[in-house]
Amino acid sequence: MRTCLVVFSVALVACYPTLPPHLAEGTEVLRPGGASVTLVGGGAGFDANCCAGASSPTSASTVGGGGFETRVRVGIGAKQEVGGAVFLGLGTASGGGDPPFAAGGELSYKIAPLPWFAVVVDGGALDHAVASVAVAGGDLALIFAPFIAENGSQVYAALKGSFAVPFLNGARDVNEALEVPIGVSLHLSKRVRFIAEGGPVLGFAQLVTDEAPASQNVTSVGGYGVLAFQFVVH
Repeated sequence: MRTCLVVFSVALVACYPTLPPHLAEGTEVLRPGGASVTLVGGGAGFDANCCAGASSPTSASTVGGGGFETRVRVGIGAKQEVGGAVFLGLGTASGGGDPPFAAGGELSYKIAPLPWFAVVVDGGALDHAVASVAVAGGDLALIFAPFIAENGSQVYAALKGSFAVPFLNGARDVNEALEVPIGVSLHLSKRVRFIAEGGPVLGFAQLVTDEAPASQNVTSVGGYGVLAFQFVVH
């Protein structure tokens, strides 16, 4: 039985995490040549049947955790921006043992063809440190802002899908997650944004072992909440 991992921004999906489930951003994009730094922190909790197969089900366990992310973005024109982020999280142990943690990074691309609609694509990797397992993944988010104030503050909601593939010996594992971020982005000043966001997360995983072939399907249900500050520095 492997130790499950969940941190504020690394969704628990089976026994390996996807990339961060949060957005911590609405539909706003930087002007050409503009730059921003976003600091994110928060927590998450999940009920999961970790690595449970049809032939050996286990009872659900509750895990949680917290962490931080630092993100940098640059506006490239045509209502687009690119950037990257690094993140670190620590989770509670499931079934005893040391608390799991993860560290990683991702690259991102954002485009907002309409003031109330944006698309964000991320791709990256992380180290599931307790088991020393590298995990690669990506995600796609569709963001909608049904309310935008005159000063640019907005209420937004999104539909986000994620996947992750750990690099294992003697097994193959694919993890998927569906997230529904809901948040508010407040313009405190011309250069400062305060963002509060949360939402549910539904995770799935399919594990197949090569030795004595057996498959295990996992489902996890949980939610997260984050607070963030974005600083437009140029």
